[in-house]
Amino acid sequence: MDKFKLIFGGLIAFVLLGLYVYCTVYAILAVNCLSGAGCRAYTPDLTAGVVNILTVIGGLVSATVITELALTLPGKAPGARLITAKATAGWVSAITIFYMMVWMICGVYSLVVGNLLHPDAVPVLATAGKEWLGLAVAAAYSYLEVQP
Repeated sequence: MDKFKLIFGGLIAFVLLGLYVYCTVYAILAVNCLSGAGCRAYTPDLTAGVVNILTVIGGLVSATVITELALTLPGKAPGARLITAKATAGWVSAITIFYMMVWMICGVYSLVVGNLLHPDAVPVLATAGKEWLGLAVAAAYSYLEVQP
């Protein structure tokens, strides 16, 4: 793969991941505040920008993870297929795994806080958690080549 495409594509992917993480943390902080008494800093209806990032960018980040796992052979490191040089392949795999772990942590927190602990506090977080769960199952099916 062309080195420029790899770097530029990776940069875009990490910017989107950063926006997704920021909005997930913001929504979780809103839930934590709203679940207590006297919260004035947040409302259950988050701004349109936060809602859009949690849903649209969250879907794009999830699609990136699902695509990478679908193209990776079971037992192989995600991202390794992108680079042919052994010296660089380890770094690309590590960065890819880091990306997937951040996605997984955000998704699990969205699911637990938004659906299990406080399902009525911030509806968009509950929705994001449910969407993440479905996409995580799809990612697992893709990587493990499970046939439904």
